[in-house]
Amino acid sequence: MKRIFSAAIAALLVTCFSTSAFAHSHIQESNPADGDVVTEPLEEIVLEFDGGIEQGSFIEVTTTAGEAVEVQDIEIGDGTLTGTVAEPLANDEYHVNWSIISADGHPLEGEFTFTVDAEVPEAVEEEESTESEAVEDEESGEQAETETVENDAATDSAEQINEGEESSSTMIMVIIGLAILAIVGYILLMKRKR
Repeated sequence: MKRIFSAAIAALLVTCFSTSAFAHSHIQESNPADGDVVTEPLEEIVLEFDGGIEQGSFIEVTTTAGEAVEVQDIEIGDGTLTGTVAEPLANDEYHVNWSIISADGHPLEGEFTFTVDAEVPEAVEEEESTESEAVEDEESGEQAETETVENDAATDSAEQINEGEESSSTMIMVIIGLAILAIVGYILLMKRKR
């Protein structure tokens, strides 16, 4: 009788513990997986669990610098937790912290890292190229404008020198003319007095 009673208790304990263990949802896989190097633009992180998960589960993503990445939308499906980021992740290493509530109400959490090393799209390269060309054109325009201003200044300076020389020549002629008139006037005045 003792043996039957002991076997029944053992069976009951095994059943309780196995039911409890199976009620917890454990992570089966993630996309990207821990340690993955992603070479394409990434906007979504998906975690798959072996059981149901409840509302209140979430994903947090941070960069190597510790800056939080905005997870715009969190979708809870049948054993899946999907986080959608606001824009494709830039090339960097990312740390993901996740926290779920199992179907039995027990909270579970975990973490993993992955790296994004995607090619920069041509549109971005072209945009950067266009921006650098615009900067070069602007610098060329400024340089040409500076040269024009310098040339104008040199021309104005030369004209002022020429005008100055002409003014000086005219002034000298006026002074000589006045001196001659003064001498002639003095001579005439002296002749009258005699």
